[in-house]
Amino acid sequence: MNILVNAIPMTGLLTGIARYLRNLYQAVNRLGLADTAFFTGSHMYPALPAMADAARWQQVTRSVRHLPDPLVFGLRAARWRWYEHQLNCLFRSGKSDFTLYHETAFTPAKLTAVPTVYSVYDLSLRRYKDTHPKERVWLFEYFIKTRLKYARHILTISEFIRQEIMDEFKVPPSMVSSVPLAPDPLFFARPPRTVANVRRKYGLPGQYLLFVSSLEPRKNIGLLMDALAAAKTDIPLVLAGWHGWGEKPWHKGIGTGNLKGRVFLTGHVPDQDLAAMYTGAAALVYPSLYEGLGLPILEAMACGCPVICSSAASMPEAAGDAALFIDPEDKDSLVHAMETLVGDTSLCRNLKTAGLARAKRFTWENTARRTLDIFRRVI
Repeated sequence: MNILVNAIPMTGLLTGIARYLRNLYQAVNRLGLADTAFFTGSHMYPALPAMADAARWQQVTRSVRHLPDPLVFGLRAARWRWYEHQLNCLFRSGKSDFTLYHETAFTPAKLTAVPTVYSVYDLSLRRYKDTHPKERVWLFEYFIKTRLKYARHILTISEFIRQEIMDEFKVPPSMVSSVPLAPDPLFFARPPRTVANVRRKYGLPGQYLLFVSSLEPRKNIGLLMDALAAAKTDIPLVLAGWHGWGEKPWHKGIGTGNLKGRVFLTGHVPDQDLAAMYTGAAALVYPSLYEGLGLPILEAMACGCPVICSSAASMPEAAGDAALFIDPEDKDSLVHAMETLVGDTSLCRNLKTAGLARAKRFTWENTARRTLDIFRRVI
C-alpha cells in the first residue's frame, strides 16, 4: 500500500489537526505496513515535512485576519484550485505509483486517479458557523458541494461526528468510519522540579486551573470567565494556546473585579512545557461547546491531571467515566464543578487514577492499525 497524504495541514502550528496527522503517520511509519509520501502542491516529501516556526506562523496568521473576508476567500480558493491542479499533474505524469490519497484538508480534492479517503474532524463549519472566520465557512461551502463526490470513504475521529456526517451529507454508514485519536507520547507526568521550572518560566502561580486550546469562540471561554468570577474559590486560571480568531469580549474583564490578577495567558506553549503545565495543574477545565473528540482531555489525563469537561458532542467519548462533566450552557454547573474539585482532595486523587487508566486505552499504534485497515478496504 502506497499512500499519498495532503501535507499542508501538517506545516502549520502544532495544534489539533497537525498533531493528529503527525502522530498518525509517525505510528504508520513505525509499523512499516505502508509506504507514505507527503505532498504540499509545490513539494513532495518522503518523510513528515517540517513544522512552521510558531512565532512567524502566528504573526502571518494575525496579518491575514485583518484582510477583508472576500479577499481571503478568493486567495484561499485560488490556492486550493492550484493544489488540485498540481495533484492531478502528479498522477498524469506517470511517475506516481500511489494506491490511495488521504485528503486531510477541509474539503476533498478533485481526483479520480486513485481512491480518496477524506478526513473530517468535525462539522463545526456547519454546526457553529458563527464561531469561524467567514472566509473559512465560505470556502468549505463552496467546495464541499462539488468535491464530496470524489471521496471514496470518509474517516473521522469519534462516533458522534460519524453520526453527524451521515445525517448531514446523507451518506450510507458503510462510507464513514470513526477511529479515535490518542495523546501524544510526549504527554506524561513530569517530575516536581520540571513542573517548578516551567511555572517560573511562564510566571505561573503554585496552584492553578488550566485551559488548553486556541482562544476561539467555540471554546466557550466567556462562560469559563463568568464561572471563575462567581466561584467561591480564588484559584487562578491559566489559558495556554495561541490567540486564535473571533471577538473576545471576555478579555476586557480579566483585569477587573474578582478576576484581577487571577488569569494568566501564556500564548502557544511547546509540548514539553505543556506536559509540565498539565502535571502541575489542579485540573484541566474544558467547557467547549463542540469538539470532534477533545484531545486535550486525553493529554491531561495522561499527565495525571484531573479533568472537568463539557458533556456536549464527542467529549464523553474521550473522557469516559474519568472526568467531572458540566453543561456548557450552564455557568452554575461549571461553578459547582470547580468548587467541588478544588475542595475535595479525595476526588482529585480518584480522577487522576481514573484518568491515567483512561488515557492508556488510547494508543497511536492502535489508531494507525485501524486506519490502515480502512485504507486497505477502500483500495
